[in-house]
Amino acid sequence: MINEENRKFWDERAGLGDIAGTNDYLLKNLELALLRKRIPENANVLDLGCGNGQTLITLAREKNCRGVGFDFSAKMITLALENTQKSGLQERLVFMEGTIEDIPADLGLFDCVITERSLINLDSESRQYEVFLNIMAHVKNNGRYFMIESCLEGLERINEMRVSLGLERIEPPWHNVFLREANVANWADDKYILEEVCPFSSTYYFLSRVVYAKIAEDRKEELRYDSDINLIACKLPPIGNLGPARLWQWRKHDPK
Repeated sequence: MINEENRKFWDERAGLGDIAGTNDYLLKNLELALLRKRIPENANVLDLGCGNGQTLITLAREKNCRGVGFDFSAKMITLALENTQKSGLQERLVFMEGTIEDIPADLGLFDCVITERSLINLDSESRQYEVFLNIMAHVKNNGRYFMIESCLEGLERINEMRVSLGLERIEPPWHNVFLREANVANWADDKYILEEVCPFSSTYYFLSRVVYAKIAEDRKEELRYDSDINLIACKLPPIGNLGPARLWQWRKHDPK
């Protein structure tokens, strides 16, 4: 379960403003680009683990969506409300405090549900599956759940390349339990259809965490997210199956 140490960590992250969700703002931009392409105009969206509200604000502004943001960090919710007020979108967006393990039953059904690195904050694979089932219960029939989470095998593939170049391994953050590809595949059934697995950040991770990391080490330069290589990497299509961040796209099919 999400513990108080984890909650404290994200409360402190709220003080970072625009990068509250992740220091890697280029990865966040890739996630937003992915969602822009997939979420339809005028959709009703539930964002679980909404953080500073950036995703919902972007969808409301650019795709005329309405939405509810949910986060277990009170300070993140405060930040999301402030950002929504500044954007003038308070009539389209609602933010509330709560954990993804306890989504209110009366919250209703949504065209689209999003998590961005939220399930990995749970402390076990069994809890992740239980929350997945609860999330799907809030998806409309033929609606979609865009599960952007971190994959252990994708990280390991990057680490194999890093180690071959003499670079240190990258370990999952202390507060995360990364998903396993085979386990997630087993969540699919006739009702919850896994439509797509997209390693959207594969090229970015290869160029930023392997190629650029090695160049910077050899030159004894400090790593920068806004390096030329990283910026170019964001413009390239995903190649291969590298890096932890990926999208699992689910569709609910309930004939009842």
